[in-house]
Amino acid sequence: MNKRFEALDAFRGICAISVVIFHMHFIDSITELSFFRGSAIFVEFFFILSGFVLAHGYGSREGLKFKTFIKARFFRIYPLHLFMLIVFLALEGGKLLAYEFGGLSFNSLPFTNDFAPNEIIPNLLLIQSWSSYTNPLSFNYPSWSISIEFYMYSLLFCSIVFFKKQKKSVWLLVSVIAFILLYLKSDFLVESVLKGLSCFFGGAFTYVIYKKLSHLKPSFLIATLIETSLLILIVLVVNNKFEYKPLAAPLLFFATVLFFAFEVGLCSRILKLRFFQFTGKLSYSIYMTHAAILFCVTSLGIILEKILSQEIAPMIETQRYLNFGGAIVNNISIFITLITIIFISHMTYNYIELKGLSLNKKRW
Repeated sequence: MNKRFEALDAFRGICAISVVIFHMHFIDSITELSFFRGSAIFVEFFFILSGFVLAHGYGSREGLKFKTFIKARFFRIYPLHLFMLIVFLALEGGKLLAYEFGGLSFNSLPFTNDFAPNEIIPNLLLIQSWSSYTNPLSFNYPSWSISIEFYMYSLLFCSIVFFKKQKKSVWLLVSVIAFILLYLKSDFLVESVLKGLSCFFGGAFTYVIYKKLSHLKPSFLIATLIETSLLILIVLVVNNKFEYKPLAAPLLFFATVLFFAFEVGLCSRILKLRFFQFTGKLSYSIYMTHAAILFCVTSLGIILEKILSQEIAPMIETQRYLNFGGAIVNNISIFITLITIIFISHMTYNYIELKGLSLNKKRW
């Protein structure tokens, strides 16, 4: 029960950084590589990892109480979500001042579109991704997946408490039904919710398979070959566009989580290195803070463009790009931005995430 899946923790950091680069757009830089243009799909890896880890932590726990369970999950994710929502409201306030007194416009008018006031309540309640009537990408847009995951916790609790011996079958059934509905392009539920259901409960069932096979230990050489093959396949799938990619990628992610949970091969050992463990620890903060930091970087480009009368933040089709002076400068800017995100994430981890976890330990 107390086993830590360190290799899987490292994947969280890798996925978070890949998603960050996906949301960057610098001309003639690594952000435009096919791999990073396809990295949004790593959010589904997050869902699978969460289902796997929570099945490990709670799946066999006796006498599980809803209050204890949901309080732990609430204080794990909500404090940082609320903090970032407040940050985005403050940024919109800054946009309003810049527009009113400086004539500066940052992509859209203040408190409109993705930042309309009517989106505040859905974001506060973390329901923005559950309805076609709300905007899942409003305010801190990465939180769309947190909106889905938060309510997955309650569904997992229900499956553990009410189905007990049948819970494993329920996990598989929910995952398969959601997977089929995605394949059929059903509008029974919002597509992102179906992806969450399929991946999260598929991750939980992957833990069931792991437990059945945990006594098996492949040799170091065989494990290294399999781990390397899985990573190569992930790069190929993420890097390329093909019709069934949205269905093939989660299946590959299931296999990757299952095999890397054994932590036998060379790749697993590399993922246990301090840097990967550090980014894994900060993965939630990296994921939740990066949109605000990227907004500030883009805003800086827009301001410099106005001051210097140079094309620094051009609109290409419907996307805002940045160009600080060619490929080398732009790639250096990406590196500096990533370091800034990691630094700020370290602070939010220590002063918000850990504080939230300490609140969970208090009596309420």
